[in-house]
Amino acid sequence: MTRLVTIALSVAGMFLIVMAVLVNSPPLFYMTVAVFATLGASRLQAWLAVRGLRFERFAPPTVSIGEPVTVETIVWSERRLKRPLVSVEDVLPAGLAVVERRPALPVAPSFEQPIMTRFSFRPMRRGRFSWRNLVVKGTDALGLVTLEKAYSAEPVQLTVCPVPLPVSVDIRPAAGWGLADLDSGLVRGSGIDPRGIREFGYGDEQRHIHWRSSARLGRLMVKEFDTGSGLNLAFVFQQTRASDIGPPGASTFEAMCGHALYLAERYLEKGASVWFPGLEEESAAQAHTEVRIRKVRDVLTDVQADKPSAISDSLRSIRYREGATYVLMLSVQDPNLPATILSLAPAHFVCLVYDAKTYDPMTRAKSATEPAFVAELEAAGATVQLMPHVEAAS
Repeated sequence: MTRLVTIALSVAGMFLIVMAVLVNSPPLFYMTVAVFATLGASRLQAWLAVRGLRFERFAPPTVSIGEPVTVETIVWSERRLKRPLVSVEDVLPAGLAVVERRPALPVAPSFEQPIMTRFSFRPMRRGRFSWRNLVVKGTDALGLVTLEKAYSAEPVQLTVCPVPLPVSVDIRPAAGWGLADLDSGLVRGSGIDPRGIREFGYGDEQRHIHWRSSARLGRLMVKEFDTGSGLNLAFVFQQTRASDIGPPGASTFEAMCGHALYLAERYLEKGASVWFPGLEEESAAQAHTEVRIRKVRDVLTDVQADKPSAISDSLRSIRYREGATYVLMLSVQDPNLPATILSLAPAHFVCLVYDAKTYDPMTRAKSATEPAFVAELEAAGATVQLMPHVEAAS
């Protein structure tokens, strides 16, 4: 709108110049000078309004997909001049898909007093993001001219973690490896190997009280042990390029990460061991439950479907643990996968398959849920479960 006003005034000034020459009218000439002087002064004021600024921004370091993020920006003026209102807009990374972005309110920073403004949005894609550029838009007091200037400030770091997506999946361990303890939910208890310290609860034996920790914390703490059920889960993703089907934030791979986080937290709370081969060291699975859950979130924040190799290649490259259950998550057919599973017997495999067609009806990829491929997996000894379609996080 301001651009149209500026153009209209410029055209009007040129018209007045022509008329002043044609009719030899000094008053029209003076009016023309006044018009262009006003435009020049407005442009100078808008030019000064967006210069000599300094910024400092604050944002939460970690959020989950769909969680509101508020970025606070403090604006300093490095020049002693009276500024009109300016608008500050961050240049967010292209990979950070956002919704419900609410822009910052215009501010009038002064030399003596910094002023704060804020904007908010909801991120819809997991990952680690960083940005430092922003754009300042300023106008003159009359609102005739609007100019903008790009700035670079200290980078903002934002980690967007996946959201646990509840799903009804019953992952059974191999026969003879902790099945009874898994069903009862008593994978942790009064076994032999110490696992950690927790607060005293109903049914705990007094002989397991950890007196030193109790004295330090001012409440009864007990030692926690593993029962030795041996429930080990290893999650393996299909990270092949072009296997992530669907729109950003609502694709098959995003659904895998959300389901994997939910299942990992569920079984970790039962005392199971959870490991992500190829994405972390095997020793990471031995951490305490609370620490382990945080580490799992980190792993699922960073993992991407960007490898040239197929999931069958990933299976052949990992070191297998005796008695572990390998949970394979895939959406696109891998012709070599059934033969690879068969060659790795007697390892126990559970295949969680996603229907690529429901995420993108136009895809040419062969969905892993096609009956013929599922039959091949089952013939190779794998347990196959079809996963539900997941929409974008709300």
